[in-house]
Amino acid sequence: MKIGVFADKGMGKWLVQSFEPLKDLADITLFIPENNKHNPASFDLPKHILTHQHETWLSLKHPRCSFKRWLKDNECLTHVDFYPHSLEEHFSACKYDAILTKADRSLYTLASFKDRFGYKLIYRYPFTLPFTHIFDKRNEFAWRKSFEKIDHFICLSETARKNLEFEGVNLLKIDVVHNSVDLSFFSPCAKNTELLDRLNISINDKVIMFVGKLTSWKSPFTLLYAAKLLIQKGLSVKLILAGQGAQKANLQKTAELLGVSGNTVFLNFIENTELSRYYSLADAFVMPSLTTLTVNEQFPFAVVEAMASGLPVVVTQSGGMPELVGDAGRIYPQGNYMELAGHLFEILTDGNLQRTMAVKSRQRAEEMFDNRKNSLKIFEVFKKVTGLAG
Repeated sequence: MKIGVFADKGMGKWLVQSFEPLKDLADITLFIPENNKHNPASFDLPKHILTHQHETWLSLKHPRCSFKRWLKDNECLTHVDFYPHSLEEHFSACKYDAILTKADRSLYTLASFKDRFGYKLIYRYPFTLPFTHIFDKRNEFAWRKSFEKIDHFICLSETARKNLEFEGVNLLKIDVVHNSVDLSFFSPCAKNTELLDRLNISINDKVIMFVGKLTSWKSPFTLLYAAKLLIQKGLSVKLILAGQGAQKANLQKTAELLGVSGNTVFLNFIENTELSRYYSLADAFVMPSLTTLTVNEQFPFAVVEAMASGLPVVVTQSGGMPELVGDAGRIYPQGNYMELAGHLFEILTDGNLQRTMAVKSRQRAEEMFDNRKNSLKIFEVFKKVTGLAG
């Protein structure tokens, strides 16, 4: 079975690790643009690199076809097509049985070629709120043009599945396969003392970690407020905020206003291949996300990675996160930093509770988020949709 995997510019190790265990069962190719956000060097699968230079050359070589696609694409007044000429050339030379994508631009382009090249189209559905595409002109256009061409949906959570059902999708076209991680890479380990020293963190500090975009809806501000309360209760707390985003400067300013800047370590984006060392520093992990008009957490990889690393996790009720942590973690109302601080105080001052939650986190990761097990579930979806044995 020949399979193509797309993520537009977002092809990261967190996604690729769901397909790497299948490399001996299927012929899988990753389609990666030259401006991909993540370094593909660690991806252990064949890669087809898409370049702007080659795409431009093909469009000039076939100006009539280029103009027709431009007219079709221009309905939404913004660029949607994803390397259409490069993909047309590739699909003309290589036959694929199934294509999976998690992104709207490639979904639009792949849907337009589906009938011509005869592959099955699978969409890794990324939403836990209904009809969010209506708020973005490009996404609405891509969804409207692509929806009827999608053969099957893979959802990361039951929350997302229910959302698709609510939108009117036949349940027979939906499978749920949770996010998964390499449990041999993300696993409980002793604190990396060299890294602690480099970050100016004492071995006796209680370390709380957040990994994600520093945006308003991820709500890392809530963590700063909770850290202030914990310090007022006498705890020696260090907060690690790992990520980039529009609110970084405001977070740094807020930390200064709260008097916790000396207790807060701001790190830039950390590549997936380096994250396990940083998780080893933490005593607890928090994902304080908020639900907005257009955004709702689905199944954040960072929480899965933290659980696999044996960390107690505290999350909000946003999206699929309660389903993710189950009874292994603590769940608190969105934005309630006082309740968050209460959960963290209990965890950080009760060694038995911290150890129990750590064990439960790892056990749940082993039961539900093992990339070897979940990759086989994805493969079963491919077999079902294509009608092929492998």
